[in-house]
Amino acid sequence: MYYLSILETLRKNSLQFWMVDYEKFKDEHPRVDIFLKGLFMTVVATILSILLVSPLIFLDVDMLLFVEFFTFPVDIIPFPFNLIGIPLMPIGLLLVAWANYTLLHIGKIGLRAREPMQTPSNLVVVGPYRYTRNPIYLSCILMLLGLVLVLSSLVVFLGMILVYIIFRYKFIIREEVILEEAFGDEYLAFKKRVRRWI
Repeated sequence: MYYLSILETLRKNSLQFWMVDYEKFKDEHPRVDIFLKGLFMTVVATILSILLVSPLIFLDVDMLLFVEFFTFPVDIIPFPFNLIGIPLMPIGLLLVAWANYTLLHIGKIGLRAREPMQTPSNLVVVGPYRYTRNPIYLSCILMLLGLVLVLSSLVVFLGMILVYIIFRYKFIIREEVILEEAFGDEYLAFKKRVRRWI
């Protein structure tokens, strides 16, 4: 969280450098702001990747070590059974698209209100929200599970468990409190009717 706050401060300062009022800009152009956030994170990730990989290339480290690392131990799920994971990835993509469509077009919840820890203007209980209270988080877990199966990788599996723990204990618990405060009994009834995951 500390590093994210540093990156956010850098991004705000870069916009202020160009004589732009960041808060006004963010409110007037939310889609451009989201695009700039993504672009900024891509640039930072690229720089970090270069910084991490350059010494390995300079020291002539065999890159196959990384392939072996991410597929260790080899063939936990042997071929062709590991291909069961392939459909999970597009299912996850379709689920996240369906959830975002439902929020935007049916729930009329804008991009800013869809960010984690924000209070939405409406409680959406249709579309994928009839089956799971967290379809966007579920879609991410499904795509990671597909990757775990296809790569047959213990390392990626441990990464998926870490992502699940972050979603469950960092985001979902806080968001449930926010929704309970915002929508009261309506949200509590929704909570009883629909499970957190599936």
